[in-house]
Amino acid sequence: MRYDNLMKLSKNRLIFIAILSVLVLLGLFAYVSSQKKSQHIDSILACYPKSPTGAEDTPIPNNSVQYVKETTRMFINMPKDLYPKDTLHSWTTVSGNATAGYISNIGFPGEAEGAAPGCWSTYMEFDGSGEVDLRATSTVTGVPDYFVRFIVSQ
Repeated sequence: MRYDNLMKLSKNRLIFIAILSVLVLLGLFAYVSSQKKSQHIDSILACYPKSPTGAEDTPIPNNSVQYVKETTRMFINMPKDLYPKDTLHSWTTVSGNATAGYISNIGFPGEAEGAAPGCWSTYMEFDGSGEVDLRATSTVTGVPDYFVRFIVSQ
């Protein structure tokens, strides 16, 4: 009789240890994931440093729609560690005759003047009227592709 009780107790302990181990591993995974997410956010923010005037550009939110006027100019900055390809060739006209093209007198595509270290930076100008999409593909596990739709009006 004692042997049976001892076996039940040992079995319960093993189950408890197994459940505890799974919980610890899940917690560790969540911690590592949050640390990586924090590092990804830091990489993105590092591409938008404060200008000498003290103004700070802000990243364009992923999966957002941006409204711009024809001839609007802006820097598009991306961290190289998350998006290893420059975004120059990732623009697609969706409707109308809207286009997004780089402005060459600020620097080559991806290498615009003042680009932060480790970042692509391209100075873009929007023309026409309609919609144009920017899509950048990440090769880093857990980092979503970057997508923004620009609605261009006159």
